Amino acid sequence: MNILHKIGNGVYKAGLAAVRGLTLILLGVLTLCSLFWGYYAEEMVTQASIPHREPVLLHLACMALLLLLLFPLLRLSRSGNRFKSLLLALALGLTCFWGLFLILFGRSLPTADSASVYAIAQSLASGQTGVIHPTGSYLSYYPQQIGLVAFYEGIIRLWNLLPVSYAAYHILQCVNVALACAIVYFQYRTVCLLPGGDEAAVAYLFLSLLNAPLVVYTSFVYGEIPSFAFLSGGIYLLLRFFYRPSPHRKSRLAVMACSLLMLTAAAALRKNSLIVIIAIVLVILWEWLRTHRHRLLLWAGGLALCCAVVLPAIQKVYEFRAGNTLSTGVPALSYIAMGMQESDRGRGWYNGFNFYPYEASNMDSAVTAQKSKAAIRASLEAFRADPGYALDFYADKFLSQWTDGSYFCRQATQNHTDGRIRIVKSLYEGELSPAFNHFCNVYQLLVYGGALICLAGMCRRGEEHPSLLPYVGLVAVLGGFLFHMVWEANSRYIFPYFLLLLPYAARGLGMARKAFRPRKNTGLLP
Repeated sequence: MNILHKIGNGVYKAGLAAVRGLTLILLGVLTLCSLFWGYYAEEMVTQASIPHREPVLLHLACMALLLLLLFPLLRLSRSGNRFKSLLLALALGLTCFWGLFLILFGRSLPTADSASVYAIAQSLASGQTGVIHPTGSYLSYYPQQIGLVAFYEGIIRLWNLLPVSYAAYHILQCVNVALACAIVYFQYRTVCLLPGGDEAAVAYLFLSLLNAPLVVYTSFVYGEIPSFAFLSGGIYLLLRFFYRPSPHRKSRLAVMACSLLMLTAAAALRKNSLIVIIAIVLVILWEWLRTHRHRLLLWAGGLALCCAVVLPAIQKVYEFRAGNTLSTGVPALSYIAMGMQESDRGRGWYNGFNFYPYEASNMDSAVTAQKSKAAIRASLEAFRADPGYALDFYADKFLSQWTDGSYFCRQATQNHTDGRIRIVKSLYEGELSPAFNHFCNVYQLLVYGGALICLAGMCRRGEEHPSLLPYVGLVAVLGGFLFHMVWEANSRYIFPYFLLLLPYAARGLGMARKAFRPRKNTGLLP
């Protein structure tokens, strides 16, 4: 048994070292790249992600200004919980205010995929089940959206009970505002759990006050905000179980059950959340190698099972209700093939390959998969024939996703009804557009740099009994990087991983503040 324990501890330490090393490299590259480059759209028609050389000195000066604002707040963190509570109230209040402001005066409409999901939810809420169809429905192409449809249908049904004439997407946007506040709250509570003290909590709230993409995304009627709200809640409860365990067994079980339910809901609302779920399962399995607490295996297995069956289960319920079936949808290989192709928006970005071949194949997933394999082989041959082109392709694909500080939030919310006020219009294509992009890129650089400082500090600590638990968000970011270098590209897909970095950036900024703190003269040195 001792031999097995030694093997388990050896594997655990090797995994921890690998996570530290790989994420340190990734965050270092992200910080350097975001300092020198920025990829963002200059206009909203083609939505092309264009590379820009960033004004390095201006960005550094802006970052220094933000730090000058932050460091006095960090000093005030010693004044106790009252200051943190006031700052939390301010962060939640401003998130709510700006979110509602954009709903009232930005007038964003659901468009493209979000419009399709919204229309299907509306139809189902009114009792029309014809949208559940093997060939004649958006869900026949993308059945993975069924969880989000169910979530929206429930909200729309409640909305329809009220004597109001406003379109239902307004209430969905308001729900997004509430869930954005939930994200801020859960991540704040997570920061309070982890080592780093009050300064990290204050730094997180400061960062949340500057999080413009999160506020803009509240008007986007899609799965990003709802799924990440459940993710952040599930991660908080998971870490609370380990770092602040209740003395009562029933309370501990309730915390883990709620965490499992919230993480499962996140996977149902946005399938890409499975990357974060996989990271959580891996961390729990690695934690079991260290602690040999067999209940962790049971919980990890339960989470994996729930996330694997939740979407098929929801689909079966809808199929039974409609007396019809849905197709298996576009195969995953089509997204991989598209991620290896050129596009007007950017290399590896959407070009229709996950739609047109499937439609041309009479919605036959097997035939579409064969076409996708052929396209992948053709791309690989082109890369092998010209390695320089392959290097440029994947460098552009990487930078276009990870150095867009706005994370596609303007493109996702550009469609609007009449009545959008001038100042909001200028944010999209007017005089405020360049300033908004530069602000978002400075904010991104601050977050990447803070997360890098945090990880470097964590690696230097040399803990006697290291744990992989504090690295769970970084493991998810590493997985997201690997996945989206293979999958279809879009900076919008990177936004959840950016949010995962915020608690680490907050802790890193707290560490930076300590580095600038004057040291007391001990008398040992002149």
